[in-house]
Amino acid sequence: MTIDQVNTKLQGLATSSEQLSEQLNQAKIDVAKAKQAELVATRNADVAQVKLRAAQQQLAQSIASQYKSSAFSRTIAMLSSNSSENYLQTLQTMSLLSEHQSQVATIATDAISTANKATATAKAAVATAQQKQADLVKRQQALAAETAKYKALLATLTAAQRAAYYNPPAAQPAPTAVQQAFQSATPAVVGKGAAAAIATAKAQLGKPYVWGAAGPGSFDCSGLTMYAWASAGVSLPHNAAAQQGMGTPVAQADLQPGDLVFFGSPAYHVGMYLGGGLMIHAPTSGDVVKIVPLANEPDYSGATRVG
Repeated sequence: MTIDQVNTKLQGLATSSEQLSEQLNQAKIDVAKAKQAELVATRNADVAQVKLRAAQQQLAQSIASQYKSSAFSRTIAMLSSNSSENYLQTLQTMSLLSEHQSQVATIATDAISTANKATATAKAAVATAQQKQADLVKRQQALAAETAKYKALLATLTAAQRAAYYNPPAAQPAPTAVQQAFQSATPAVVGKGAAAAIATAKAQLGKPYVWGAAGPGSFDCSGLTMYAWASAGVSLPHNAAAQQGMGTPVAQADLQPGDLVFFGSPAYHVGMYLGGGLMIHAPTSGDVVKIVPLANEPDYSGATRVG
């Protein structure tokens, strides 16, 4: 296998890794939501149980009272009535009372049945979400093993070959050149929120990419943007596709420092625009938080302004 073939394979694996990482982030969000729904459903079921017991107790007391007086109720109704019309009205009232008791029992029983079904549905949703998360973890582990295999091939290269692979002629500007371009390209006036987010993101330069990480020692792509914008008081979900659905869509020609830039549809990668055609991001497993030209990143799919 040639170096170019290994490189192509590793690039494909890096993209797959990023996609899986963001799917796993979404799965974690789904599990948390399902558990919250289960908690609410369980609480509602508990309340319904209390109401059912209270209704059952009241109903039992009412029936017992009615049973004790049943032998005299019709006689008393007749003797205390001035006319046959009054007598019939009294009997009708007693009948309605019995019907009301039946309705109370039915409503209480239906309420607890509904609550129990909701709890069962919520528990099933939690189990489904957790299984999806577990499946994604297994896929990530298999992907990591395949990536390690191809990286082992690179380890067999000579020193000169490795230097050529890791430092291709036009891959990206040298770090010093990137920083100089950033300093000259960033406008002097940036929104306070964007300035805080950018400063926080830049402070993470060189920290490693780790699946599912959101700082402070390591990050994945959406974890970095979430962490950076949190310093500006903006709450973002830990998922690239979910972040793309927030804020205001921005055309690429109108990008401003602090805007989130996305790749893939649905988005599987996100970075933060810095101005001057540059972005900061946490690239992929085995890499670190870095500043790169936006044009170097494939599969651009849009941008949003969140602050």
